[in-house]
Amino acid sequence: MKKGLSKKYLLILLLPLGYILNALSRGNSSMTEKVYSSGIYRGISWLMGNILGRLPFSVAELLLPVLALGLVYCLVLWVIKLIRHKGKRWSIFGAGVLNILLAVSLLYFSFVVLWGLNYNRESLGNILGLEVRPSSFEELVEVTEDLLAKTNSLREKVVENEAGVMVPFGGAKGAFSRARKGYVAAAQYIPGFDSVYGRPKPLLFSSAIAYTNIWGIYSPFTAEPNVNMKIPTPMLISTMMHEFAHQLGFAREDEANYIAYLTCILHPDDDFRYSGYLSALNYSMNAVYSQSREVWQELYDQMSDGIKRDLAENAKYHAKYDGPVREAFSKSNDAYLKANNQTDGERSYGRMIDLVLAQYRYEKAKGR
Repeated sequence: MKKGLSKKYLLILLLPLGYILNALSRGNSSMTEKVYSSGIYRGISWLMGNILGRLPFSVAELLLPVLALGLVYCLVLWVIKLIRHKGKRWSIFGAGVLNILLAVSLLYFSFVVLWGLNYNRESLGNILGLEVRPSSFEELVEVTEDLLAKTNSLREKVVENEAGVMVPFGGAKGAFSRARKGYVAAAQYIPGFDSVYGRPKPLLFSSAIAYTNIWGIYSPFTAEPNVNMKIPTPMLISTMMHEFAHQLGFAREDEANYIAYLTCILHPDDDFRYSGYLSALNYSMNAVYSQSREVWQELYDQMSDGIKRDLAENAKYHAKYDGPVREAFSKSNDAYLKANNQTDGERSYGRMIDLVLAQYRYEKAKGR
């Protein structure tokens, strides 16, 4: 028995092994890109995406409470043993600590191997050949004006609910079924972008998740993009495309946001294109506001009433679900992002506008 236990606990070595693997990967992004992100991970994503992606529900969401209950059960048994067997208290305590380390080691190593190394791949700007650099305020305003004009035009082509807020064609179900088309369209310009499988999945416990400030969750253990169904409908499409970007292997939040924008505006349907432009416009308007309230107001006055209603719906959502739970989860997410090579933490979501600006400069130089 003791010999069998010792072999099991050797798996604790996966924790330092995973850390070393991650550190080596972080130090060589080009090798990570070539060997892992464009090679090994593609196979992992294809396998899990084709198996679990066919299911209409989120396997990860159903497994999470089961694992949580299992953890509570094991902890209760551990405490009971500590109380009943006073003479063996230290050995029982030691075995419990080793089991915790074993679980953490397996979890961390699985995360690193199944998806986490994607944080260390080459930047999306380098992959796409875009010059990502600090931009002037004038460039920011110019891009925002361009986004605003396109968003205004597309707003006239979408449908609304009874409150005058944009909704996807065919509702959320229709949007989920059409999401992959944007990636197929993008693959005409960027090879491999059609390597997404299944479809994004609605979260059953969205009502509770809404209080955490989580709009979507990508499960690296099941390769499933999951979406909070309580978020404002104008942002639903861009959110599902964001989570699909994670399945594609782009872990950084700013890059996933940009890919969501790109695959939305290249989508054949106007509701997707509108959602993509609206998301980018929202970020660029926030960037303008941080530098000039007056210029922001001038741009805001040019928005159609429909866009203003959509953005107001977004603000209403944040106000409704704001609170201590959201703050706690926001801090946790910020710490998670910083631990995974995103030094800006949650602010990295907004840096997608740097990629939009880089694309705008590229297209302008080409005369498009």
